[in-house]
Amino acid sequence: MTAERRFEPLSKARRAVVADLGSRAGRERHRRFLLEGPRAIEDALARGARLEDLIAAPAAEAEVRRWLEAELVPAATALWRAGDEELAQLADTTTPQGVLAVGVLPPSGLDGLPPEPGRVTLLVDGVQDPGNLGTLLRTLVAVGGKAAICCKGTVDPFNPKALRGSAGAALSLALAWGIPRTAAVEWCRGRGIAIVALVAGGRDLFAGGPPAGPLALAVGAEAAGLSPEVEGAAALAAGIPMEPGVESLSAAVAGSVALYALAHDLVRGGR
Repeated sequence: MTAERRFEPLSKARRAVVADLGSRAGRERHRRFLLEGPRAIEDALARGARLEDLIAAPAAEAEVRRWLEAELVPAATALWRAGDEELAQLADTTTPQGVLAVGVLPPSGLDGLPPEPGRVTLLVDGVQDPGNLGTLLRTLVAVGGKAAICCKGTVDPFNPKALRGSAGAALSLALAWGIPRTAAVEWCRGRGIAIVALVAGGRDLFAGGPPAGPLALAVGAEAAGLSPEVEGAAALAAGIPMEPGVESLSAAVAGSVALYALAHDLVRGGR
């Protein structure tokens, strides 16, 4: 019979690390990220994410026990107990959900992307809102995408708000972040991936088919749009048609619509 695993009081040293993960600098320093909430953590465990620590308030320990019984928690994952007030101080949300996890950041470079990234790759160029980025990553997974590139100036995809926005989907993607724009463009060019730039006033995306072959949808900053380096390298500058009087859609909404449109065209065309 396997010995019962016990929760240990959260050590001061480990607490200091967890507290530091709320900032991008802290995540880069420790090469770790913070994940919050039972649904997101259970999904991450099911996807095989490397979670080093589970930190639970007393009321949430039963949930962690359920994961243990289902053999979702690796033997190397440490189990910690924290009081409600202590956990609230470490959590990123206003109303903590009782359990936190610390995961290991994957490599951030382009070398970690698959040689065949699928029918649609997401190229994010300067999106600042973590919720918008999370939604884009979640949509990418939903349409069958495998990889996303976040250029320099884009919010960290492992920001706690971005992870929540992706509903854990980001952990099933191959991600490269902090990538120079020219390097991202060259990566696409070297693999025969045509860039479709999502721009205000661009050609109606639904008016004609996208370029043949694999595509990368480039989504720019909420206010400034795409950089000249990325937009200038695009095979197609496309926009989402809107009724008169509607100024714009959020990066998350416009990008999600475009991802679905491109995925549909590729499937329909048999590419």
